[in-house]
Amino acid sequence: MLGVVLAVGLMALTYLSLAERARGRARARRRGEELPVEPRASSFSQALVELVGTAGGIYLALVLARNFLKLDLPERVEVLGFQVEPLATLSLLLALVQPYVAHWLERNA
Repeated sequence: MLGVVLAVGLMALTYLSLAERARGRARARRRGEELPVEPRASSFSQALVELVGTAGGIYLALVLARNFLKLDLPERVEVLGFQVEPLATLSLLLALVQPYVAHWLERNA
């Protein structure tokens, strides 16, 4: 039961994060701050590409920090019956939360 609740929560967080990224991109477009990039099919696809790119960048930074500090971390851990890589999971969670933190910082600046 807890696994189902967590899976639904993760899917909801993913959807909300993608929606916030799309809204942020729309706000930037209205302010004329959009970077020149090749066109994509939709705001959702742009948000998904941005999410994967952010998670990948965070993952690379975490791997480099782990190697630099010579930390010994397990390659896989089991969470609710799922085998996951800890650094990849952490990077995905940070990437999912990032648009909310950015929006909060923008509001309070």
